[in-house]
Amino acid sequence: MHLLTLNVTELVIGLLRGNLKRSETDSLADWDWACLRDDDIWQAHGKLVAQASLYLPGSFDRPPRNPAEKISSGYKAWEFMYYVYGYLPGLLWAVQKPKYHSHLCKLVSGARVALLVKTPVERRGPAHNLLVDYVEEFEDSFYARRVDRLHFCRQALHGLTHLMPENIRVGPAWLHSQWPLENAIGNLTAEIGSHSKPYENLSLRGLRRAQISALVAMFPEALEKPTHLPRGSVVLGDEYILMHPTARSPTLVPNGDARALCAFLTSHTVRVPAGWRPRVTKWGRLRLPNGQIARTAWKECQGERRGRPVHRARMVKVPIFFNLERCFGNSLACLIQFADDRFGEIQYFFGLKKMHDDGGTDEVDMTLAMVSMFTQPDPAILNDTHGALMACRYQGDQSWEVVDVKDIISVVAMVPLAPRREEAEDPHFAELYTRRFFVVERLGFDMSWIGREERAADEDDEDGDA
Repeated sequence: MHLLTLNVTELVIGLLRGNLKRSETDSLADWDWACLRDDDIWQAHGKLVAQASLYLPGSFDRPPRNPAEKISSGYKAWEFMYYVYGYLPGLLWAVQKPKYHSHLCKLVSGARVALLVKTPVERRGPAHNLLVDYVEEFEDSFYARRVDRLHFCRQALHGLTHLMPENIRVGPAWLHSQWPLENAIGNLTAEIGSHSKPYENLSLRGLRRAQISALVAMFPEALEKPTHLPRGSVVLGDEYILMHPTARSPTLVPNGDARALCAFLTSHTVRVPAGWRPRVTKWGRLRLPNGQIARTAWKECQGERRGRPVHRARMVKVPIFFNLERCFGNSLACLIQFADDRFGEIQYFFGLKKMHDDGGTDEVDMTLAMVSMFTQPDPAILNDTHGALMACRYQGDQSWEVVDVKDIISVVAMVPLAPRREEAEDPHFAELYTRRFFVVERLGFDMSWIGREERAADEDDEDGDA
């Protein structure tokens, strides 16, 4: 916990800000890596971080606050983690020199693998190589064999080279890090009810926990908590649950939606009459197997138009088949976990009933999502950033597709990506670099949900629909 989320992040931010301890023999003018040293740039950067919080779904927990104002005022480890390993690859794209940006992305890519609860074997080697390269290049670029910069090479920097070997030896980092201990301390502290004899009370709570754990081990099925779903929810199977709000009555879909639906049905060998204009009943939320709640532009945009701040939870990831090995080689293909997926904005969920092909009277329910797909992540940026920065362009209603809701893997954040100077000067700027976003995935997803219950499903939407 402390290595990646506090110690390494403090070093990274100190280098970017140029406020590490400096001797008289080391001129600040030589610190060309300190792209956030100027106070005006730092303040503008902090505002971007604060504005990006609305692009993060609520399932991402606490988003990073403005570091220019809050980084020394109780900034949480979770905020440091998302700020450095989620935001910085995209927010520094336009302001940091490419060689230093590429160097930072090696740390980000390796750290994202180390933060996983389940680490695929094929990703350990590439992640370890990137972390070792980061440490070696750090010594060449920053320390540069200078005695007056020797304090740059902290113990935490060396600890990065042991992350993946220890992952192989004792398992993922969350098993032997501070996260479980902090969680246990918080739970036990909340259970203490006696201020006069706290330690006696704590020992009794520990005894009760041990007894409950023994009962759970002996009778696991009898002690399972029943799942309480919001009223009107529809269980779709495979842990997918469709939830309210829903429209009061079916509506005629626009031509663009109808074309996307017809294309989907045709690809599934369903005969569609010419000129068919379907009516659908829109739904607003979908609970995924990982516990996240996917929402829709249909409802979220209503809140935005009313002036309410809305954390966007309508950007999702869906799989495709894509040959990464042919494009990037074996090592990078193993490292980029999500590059063989597409990202899209959900417009709304809806259901269809399909008759059997044999002419029978039975119907097959299909629950689908109307999605506006982003472009594929820019392969050149993926390669230059070692898989840490996935830049996609938003295409609006020009790329609407229909997907089965069970193809949705997770909810992601799509944060605006500012162009570099050479990109802004490109004559094809409007065509290539506008409406561009970078992907932020939830880091160490399962780790943050240990010992916690999903409460997002109980949230009520403020709308007039049933």
